[in-house]
Amino acid sequence: MTPPAHDDPTAPDLGREEAWVTHVALLAATEEAVDAGAESPPELDALATLEGDGRFDGGELRLLRDALVTYLGDAPLRDRAPGRAALRSVNAAIRGRPTSA
Repeated sequence: MTPPAHDDPTAPDLGREEAWVTHVALLAATEEAVDAGAESPPELDALATLEGDGRFDGGELRLLRDALVTYLGDAPLRDRAPGRAALRSVNAAIRGRPTSA
């Protein structure tokens, strides 16, 4: 049986602005996890992946989605459009489909 596409490392289609907002969202999620007492939150691994090859496994993609959703709830206006675009790309990667323009 072939594993689902979202279990293979996947790189969401993130432009420069989308990647920047995703980075900010992951930093905020990391700070929140550390403030809650986590010593090595998984958000740190996701940040390293984002800054590296950008190929996330399924768990990291869901972590990205959650970080973006939380961040977009109170994001500055300038981050909202690229943040929503990043969220669409991450959701498409989770479903194993490319994003449409």
